[in-house]
Amino acid sequence: MKAKHLIIIALLAFGNTLWGQKIRVRLFSERKLDKIELKASFGAYNLLFDDTISATMPRNAHIGVVMKDNRLAVSINDSVIGRYKKLKFVSNGLKCFFQITPSNDEKLQRRYDDDLIVFCDGKSLICINEVEEYNYVAAVVQSETWGATTNVEFFKVQALCCRNYMSKNLAKHSKEDFNLCDSVHCQVYKSRANKPEVIEAVFLTRGEVITDDKGKIIETPFHSNSGGMTVAAVDVWGKDVPYLVSVVDSFSLKSKNLNWEKQIKQREWLNYFRDKGIDIKDSANLDTLLHFSQSEGRKKDLLGVSLVKIRQDFGLRSTYFNVEPWGSDVKLSGKGYGHGVGLSQEGAIIMCEQGFEYWEVIEHYFPQCKVVKPQDL
Repeated sequence: MKAKHLIIIALLAFGNTLWGQKIRVRLFSERKLDKIELKASFGAYNLLFDDTISATMPRNAHIGVVMKDNRLAVSINDSVIGRYKKLKFVSNGLKCFFQITPSNDEKLQRRYDDDLIVFCDGKSLICINEVEEYNYVAAVVQSETWGATTNVEFFKVQALCCRNYMSKNLAKHSKEDFNLCDSVHCQVYKSRANKPEVIEAVFLTRGEVITDDKGKIIETPFHSNSGGMTVAAVDVWGKDVPYLVSVVDSFSLKSKNLNWEKQIKQREWLNYFRDKGIDIKDSANLDTLLHFSQSEGRKKDLLGVSLVKIRQDFGLRSTYFNVEPWGSDVKLSGKGYGHGVGLSQEGAIIMCEQGFEYWEVIEHYFPQCKVVKPQDL
């Protein structure tokens, strides 16, 4: 198995030059940076200053970049080189990755594949990773799912979901001159992929996407656990999507995030609905509020109040819960974790562990959809 993984990693390095396209991802998008340190971790790098002046990156050198007067003060091994508007850290080889450390804080240190562009916007250093599509997909899959399993078939599922999102959202930050950011606003992208199982899955599904029955690339939302039944998109986001419908999901009933409970003061619970315009003195309303049940199937509201809103306001793990009196409290007994639309990650892991192939998992959670290979697009 180790030899197989080494072969796949080597193929992926060569594959980038044959099939990949580069996308622009902003790093540390949720932080203001006033200085960073760069270092080549593997492979050779060149430095370009303001797109015209170039320099070869000395081996084992540390590049310091500090924001000063809306310019980049650049140093190599503590020797000041000059001030520039823009710095490019450009890879020179088939497989290269670099290390970036913001504000000399090693806890925030990360490694990324391919190239880096740095400039100022007047408030912060802006770091843009120009990265091959395949390296990006693998990194997102690892950032989003590593630790939950080592199952290659599941990572194939996540690779397609990630690639679909990327394909549909390349213009999300076009006004800011990059494609995607590294936070949950887009997709979590916290470091390069280095797990053989993840890299293998991305290589084996290179270029594949999920399309609907009209051949269009679909939205691929996912969550941790459906609680046994996924939710239709229209019940969460008010948007009716033919392939994002509620499906029975028995596979999620065998996972760690299935059950949850929360107790809320009965007075707080009832006053919440009173403030929403519900007559809590009405005996029928009171009975419903204290004995709400979704045992026969998921519902979208409680006395006209959206379950999505209730989940948000009370910090619940899902909208799939029953209510019962519990002394001076009400007890919410719930199932699932997340918004419940689309793919249940824990359910998908169970399916893969039981021998289902990745395309079967996708067709289960996204009805009327299929996996399409690049030559068929």
